[in-house]
Amino acid sequence: MTMHEYSSDTSDRKWAVWIIAVIAVMIAYLYQLTASYLNFNLPWWVESPSIMLVYGIMHYFYDKRFWKLRVFGFRFSYIPDCSGTWYGEIESTFSGGSKIYGMLQIHQTWSKISILLKTTTSESFSRMASLNIGPGPSQGLVYEYTSDPRANTAETMHSHRGFTFLKISTDGKWLDGDYYTGRDRGNQGTMRFRLVSQEIIDLTQAQDKYKRMKN
Repeated sequence: MTMHEYSSDTSDRKWAVWIIAVIAVMIAYLYQLTASYLNFNLPWWVESPSIMLVYGIMHYFYDKRFWKLRVFGFRFSYIPDCSGTWYGEIESTFSGGSKIYGMLQIHQTWSKISILLKTTTSESFSRMASLNIGPGPSQGLVYEYTSDPRANTAETMHSHRGFTFLKISTDGKWLDGDYYTGRDRGNQGTMRFRLVSQEIIDLTQAQDKYKRMKN
C-alpha cells in the first residue's frame, strides 16, 4: 500500500531537519579534518562524504527508525507512534447500530503514513491524514479515506469517501473516536480499536490476539 505524507503540530517537524543538517555539516567537516591529519585519501572512484550525502543518510534513518527512540527520557520526536495492527469494534448507523469487528493496519514513518481498515464487508484506505498532540478538535489521528465494498456485500454498499477522527489513549494502546461518510451515504458511527501487535499481521491473527487480550 502506498504511503502518503501527513501533517503534525509537533515542534520536531520544524527543528528536526535543521538539527540533522547541522550534524551532517559537523560530520563532513570532521571527516575532512581527520583525513587531512592522517594524510588519508579515498580512491578516485569513491566520493568523499559530502554534506548532502551525510544529510541524506541521516534523514533516511531518522525518518524510518530514529524518530521513535527514547534516550534517558529524551524523545527524538513527539509524534505518536501508531504503527502496527489494531483490532476492535465499529458501531454504524448503516448497520442499525449493530457492531462490526474490524482491523486497522497502520504503516508509519516520521513523514509518511498509510491506514488500511479491513472488515468482513469492506476495505478502506487513507488518502490524507494529520496526527496532532495539541488539545482541540484535531487532536489525535484524523484522516480522509476511500472505502471499497467487497464483491459479496449488499447492493446498497458502494464506494465512498469519509473522515475518521480517533483519539489516542494516554498509554498509546487504544484508538477511540468517530467516522462520517460522504453526503451520498450520510452514515456515521463510533470506532474503538486496541493495539494487538506492533507488527503488521493479518485479520485472523489480529482477531485471535484481540480475543486473548479480552479474556
